[in-house]
Amino acid sequence: MAIDDLVDRYLKRYVANYVWDGMPDDMPEGYVEDRLFWQGNVSAKNVKGLGPAVMAASPTSVSLYGTPLKWLPTGIYGNVALPTLNNINKESDNPVLSVGSSPYSMIEPYIEIMRKAMNALNLNVAAMSQPVLVQAQPGVELKARMLESDLGTGKVYIPVIDSGAVPAEVLDLKATDHTVNLLGVIHDMDAEILTILNIRSTLEKASGISTAEASASDQEILEGLEHGLRLRQQWCERINAVLGTNFSVRLADSAVIEQPDVSGENTEDEKEEDDGPADQ
Repeated sequence: MAIDDLVDRYLKRYVANYVWDGMPDDMPEGYVEDRLFWQGNVSAKNVKGLGPAVMAASPTSVSLYGTPLKWLPTGIYGNVALPTLNNINKESDNPVLSVGSSPYSMIEPYIEIMRKAMNALNLNVAAMSQPVLVQAQPGVELKARMLESDLGTGKVYIPVIDSGAVPAEVLDLKATDHTVNLLGVIHDMDAEILTILNIRSTLEKASGISTAEASASDQEILEGLEHGLRLRQQWCERINAVLGTNFSVRLADSAVIEQPDVSGENTEDEKEEDDGPADQ
């Protein structure tokens, strides 16, 4: 899996957290969340010839508390006539929906660790599947070529030496199996990224964590989702008042987390007490 595929996987799940209604007809589904993922700030303005238009915002001035006061559009795509583009690119003081640092910038360090772990895993698997090295006598000129092998997580190059009649020997590299540890790193980075993006991990049941631990994780994610929803709804109210639009947002059904009933579960100490000897 290439690194771009990894980012795209998380982006799609992040975009699916919220559902927007009343947006411009020509705006793609998930556009607001997509822009928030990459830039962290979104706003809207009335554009002559287009009507209300939503776009990523780059703040040019902020309040004492860091709230964007004025902004310039960023990340504009498509073929737009120059007069319209000039209108779009004007500075605006319309309300800005800000989620702080862009989610992508927050998960990027973990993505990089995951990428390195995948590369190491790829090399480790290659070393175990081809654990030999050809060693020739010193001073002998050998012709070498590289074989390219795609193992799904990247490209591996295995040296193949054409020694001809030159004396050479084959050495066992004695490659150590690090796959379990590397897969553990990948799993941990995935879990951290999903938590940052307020996405519930589908691997929790398989990871062996307790119901209480899963409930605590779900609670953290739910609080993040609800906070994000409040920010989005507050922006809808403010921008609707300025533009006369009817933007609205809600939490997607797929993002709703049902809290398990743990009232009937006993802790380990309670179980020991329950299982203790009866009074004599």
